[in-house]
Amino acid sequence: MAILGSRRGRLVLGAVALLMIGGGAVAIVTQSDSVWDRSRAEPAGQPLAEATTGGADATTPAATPSASPSPSPSPSPSPSPSASKSPKVASAADGPSACPPFPAFPDENCTGWKHTGVKLKNCNGDIRKNNAVLDSCYFPQDLKIVAKNVTVKRSHVKGSVYASYMTEWDFQGLTLIDVEIEDEGNTSPDRAAIGGPNFTCIRCHVHNTGTGISMGGNVTIKDSYAHDFTYTDGAHQAAAGANGGANLTLIHNNLECARTNVSADKQGCSSALSLYDEPTIKNVLVEKNLFNTAGGYCTYGGGPNGTDIRYIDNRFGTKFHKSCGSYGPVAAWHKNNSGNVWRGNAWQGTNKPLNP
Repeated sequence: MAILGSRRGRLVLGAVALLMIGGGAVAIVTQSDSVWDRSRAEPAGQPLAEATTGGADATTPAATPSASPSPSPSPSPSPSPSASKSPKVASAADGPSACPPFPAFPDENCTGWKHTGVKLKNCNGDIRKNNAVLDSCYFPQDLKIVAKNVTVKRSHVKGSVYASYMTEWDFQGLTLIDVEIEDEGNTSPDRAAIGGPNFTCIRCHVHNTGTGISMGGNVTIKDSYAHDFTYTDGAHQAAAGANGGANLTLIHNNLECARTNVSADKQGCSSALSLYDEPTIKNVLVEKNLFNTAGGYCTYGGGPNGTDIRYIDNRFGTKFHKSCGSYGPVAAWHKNNSGNVWRGNAWQGTNKPLNP
């Protein structure tokens, strides 16, 4: 299925079609760069099953721990997440970070499962047990979450992570720690690596998917690395983004958007981080992240209806363009909006202050 979207001036959401199959509905959802578009909607024929923490050894090779991390410069709409909730912030209970502290940034050496040294086993990817904890798993065909407060750690997802119509596409407190999500080899991916409200990603490694991390509301992304996406005709892409929402926290991530399967003249990611006010976006903390993109701007900053958006101590890279994005480092930033803060942001390498 193609990923559809118009050129970003105003994001036009892809159309949604419902195909009735048997007695149930299967939703076909098109995708744009940062929209929470229910990832890919409910695939048909998934078995009903509870979480498993065991299984046969995965065919994926076990990792050898790296010596030391090297620093590196929608069916019918569901209700909006409640603005009263606060996103989970990583604590000591999540374990010490394997990634070097700011001003270094996460990369493949400290994110995902490989740096932990575990040997993976095949696990059932249809999770329906509340409070399930899954460790050292290989999910060979997506990971579907139909339960509350699920934790997945030191694991590998081939495909994407998505919620279900049965939970109104809500992850309900999902936590991913040291998880790799990739869809390498799929030439026409039609969904985000993960998309929806109410989840946390700590040291996630996201790559080779249709787009990166799509945030609904009440989402925390920390110490994670998202990069290298696969283009499908009409796609808009971002390493991370949100089309509206509230209570988003992005701390110490390496967010990079470039297309792996097209020539240089067809590079067209929207940005590394896209924050769109459709219709509003509020209470967003963006702190100590690195942005690079082969596309237009390194970040869209919330638009005219964005409030309480704080960009603090971020770094704007020049990996693809000397101005970070081909058009510049930042667009849609409204400094006079209520609660908006731009402080300590600078160019990567030189630390020269960057003011929009």
